[in-house]
Amino acid sequence: MILFKERAIIHLDRTDSTNQYAWELLRQAPPPDGTVIVAQSQTQGRGQRGAEWESQQGANLLCSLVVYPHFLTAKNHFYLSKVVALAIQELLEEYLDKEVQLKWPNDIIVTHKKIAGILIEAAWNEQRMQHAVIGIGINLNQMEFNYAKATSSRMQSGKVWDAQDCLQSLLQKFEKYYFKLASGQLTELSKSYREHLYRLGQPTKFEYLGRQIEAMITGVDEDGKLRLHCADGQSLSCDLKEIKMWY
Repeated sequence: MILFKERAIIHLDRTDSTNQYAWELLRQAPPPDGTVIVAQSQTQGRGQRGAEWESQQGANLLCSLVVYPHFLTAKNHFYLSKVVALAIQELLEEYLDKEVQLKWPNDIIVTHKKIAGILIEAAWNEQRMQHAVIGIGINLNQMEFNYAKATSSRMQSGKVWDAQDCLQSLLQKFEKYYFKLASGQLTELSKSYREHLYRLGQPTKFEYLGRQIEAMITGVDEDGKLRLHCADGQSLSCDLKEIKMWY
C-alpha cells in the first residue's frame, strides 16, 4: 500500500514555520499529495490557541505534511486529527515502551506531560476539504523547556533519538491510518482514538465558558467536539473555544 507515490520531502535548516512554508508552496503550485517539509528550527512555530511552539535548534522533529483529503466534509473533518494523533501515539509507544495518550484536541501526553503537538490548517470548497497542512512537532532530544509540563523522548528514555528515523517511521504510520480514513474505516479509527484519550472517564477540572467545572470525558463527537459528563449530571458537547482542561 503506497498512497503518496510522488511525495517530496523538503529539508530546511531554518524557517519561520513549516506550516507557513507549506502554504506558500500551495499558493505557487500545489505540491504532490503527501509532500513533507522538515526543518531543523522554526522562528515562528505555532500551536493551538495561538501558542508559540518552543524548540531548540536541531533537537526535535518539526514537520508539515500537505494532503488533499477531498473525501472529508465539515462534519467529519476531525478524523484527520485522529489519524495524525494515532500515528504519533503508535510511534512514541514503540520508541518509549510507555503509555502514550491523546489529550483532546491536539496534544500527545506521556507521564502527564506534553511530548508532541498537532496543528492542522485546511482550505475548503463549500463543504469539502480541498487540502490540509498538518503541522507536527515531536520533542525528541531537547532536555530543558520553559513550559513545566513539557517532556521529550530523551527525557523519558535517556536515549538520543535520530530525527530522520523518527520521520520515516512516522510517515509509514500516518500512511497506514490515512488509508483507513480514505477507505471509510471511521468506526475503527474512532474506537482507537477513544481508547487512548487522556483522562477518559476520570474526574477532571475544566474551565468552561469562563467558569470552573468538574466533569468526566466520555468521548469525542464525529465533528470533533469533546463530550463531557459533569458532576452535576449535565452532559456537554464542547468545541475548542469553549473549554480548557486543567491538568
